[in-house]
Amino acid sequence: MNKKVSLGVTISLIAVACAITFVLTMTVSLNMYNSMVSGIQERENIYNKIREIDSFVRVSSIYDIDEEELTYGIMNGYIAGTADKYARYYTAEEYYRLQQEESGVIIGTGMETQINGRYLEVTEVYEDSPAEVAEIKVGDRIVAVNGQNLLESDAAVQQDALLGEEGTRVEVTIQDPDGTQHSVVLIRQKIEIQSVRSQLINGYAYIRITTFNALTSDQFVQAIENYEAQSVLGYIFDLRGCSTGTITPLEQMLNKLLPAGIIATDIAADGTETNLVETDGTSVVAKPIAVLTDASTACVAELFAASLRDFAGASLVGQTTAGKSELQTVQSFKDGSAVSVSTSRVKPSRSDAFTNVGLSPDYEVDITPEQAELIEIGDPDNDFQLQRALEVVAAQ
Repeated sequence: MNKKVSLGVTISLIAVACAITFVLTMTVSLNMYNSMVSGIQERENIYNKIREIDSFVRVSSIYDIDEEELTYGIMNGYIAGTADKYARYYTAEEYYRLQQEESGVIIGTGMETQINGRYLEVTEVYEDSPAEVAEIKVGDRIVAVNGQNLLESDAAVQQDALLGEEGTRVEVTIQDPDGTQHSVVLIRQKIEIQSVRSQLINGYAYIRITTFNALTSDQFVQAIENYEAQSVLGYIFDLRGCSTGTITPLEQMLNKLLPAGIIATDIAADGTETNLVETDGTSVVAKPIAVLTDASTACVAELFAASLRDFAGASLVGQTTAGKSELQTVQSFKDGSAVSVSTSRVKPSRSDAFTNVGLSPDYEVDITPEQAELIEIGDPDNDFQLQRALEVVAAQ
């Protein structure tokens, strides 16, 4: 026999349910509000502290303030206060340079440099660039830019001075390894970064990837198609020193090598996991593959190596990788500057995450720093890791 519930009881139950919902909602909202107020108060304390220090220094210090350096120091101080070791603040000039590098096309002299003491050391010279035409070589030292001696100026400022608009001139003074100096005038031009270089070694395709930018996938696909037309015996991908780049070209590159599948996922700050790299399986290379890695192989390069091992049975040769799985998001500002922070992590779909531990090689080949300096890319005679990789693919 069915029992009828009176209208009064029904209304009472609805009222109780609404009350419970209200209490729960107010509890959550109050917690969120308290957290927000706490954050606002902490930020206000920081701003007040900066204002107090700034007021005191400007009135009391006998030294002038370099406003640009002050801003740079404050921004970097903020970044240093986070737990994100990959976060970075970019000046307008640095961010412009980053955008060029990620696009795969730079405007400049065609050489990469790094600050080494009180001079700039040439670390790379691009093919057919003004620097190559001027016979500037890796290892050369730049001791002056536009007549400004680096011993008397900021090396970072002079490094930025190498950049500029297309068609403009810059004079650099080069010091050769033997100590002699000479000056050359370079005309800045657009230069396509050759991030993929390749050659045949004993019937195997040796392909070196130096970074992942907007043009890397096209260069890589072209190289694979050329070698497949030549029926090469297998592939050796060299990712040593490859620590920069974006995730964007990876899917197109792996489409030339792997079967269809979800290759990697992206884990956001809240734990949400989404598919990041997925191949369509339209072009699978069923040949022996070895991947050269070292301690500088990081992030996208690590994911590339892990994917080849997981889905194509590739062997990793060399040294354990960097263990950087974080992906960064860049936020630009009105003055042209920007900040980059880690917003998610990548994870291979078939193997363990490599965060902080890196990828262990299947065939470990350690080399000394002195041996590393003797390595000429694509030359197995002095490259013990490449020698081992050739042995590995030949045995597969």
